[in-house]
Amino acid sequence: MKRIVRVVWLLLALTCCGIVAFAQNNGGDAAGAACSLLACGGFGIFYLLILAVSIAIPVVIIVVIVKFIRKDAVSRGMPNADSIKWLGLLGVLGLVIYLLQRPQVMVLPCPHCGQSRMQGLPTCPHCGNA
Repeated sequence: MKRIVRVVWLLLALTCCGIVAFAQNNGGDAAGAACSLLACGGFGIFYLLILAVSIAIPVVIIVVIVKFIRKDAVSRGMPNADSIKWLGLLGVLGLVIYLLQRPQVMVLPCPHCGQSRMQGLPTCPHCGNA
């Protein structure tokens, strides 16, 4: 389904560029119109690619930051671990805020499950064992 949507958007972009190319041709030869159409279509594809990359990079960075904050908050046994991960939506600023306000203690592996847990917690936040 996504592939069909992509093809439709590509055809729509090429059609729009083709209309512009033919409108600017002023009744010249067909070869000139075809070259204009190909140039506009190529530019349209390049523009869509740049647009997609410029949207994808920040989204990926925010997802990585949210996952890091969530994992670190759970391993430190923070009671608000589910709500603190929303700081990641602020991007790098949210990460800096989280790193400055999180508890500053050692994180050691749990002897029962092997997951990271904050030293001094009575129970592991992952498996519940002491």
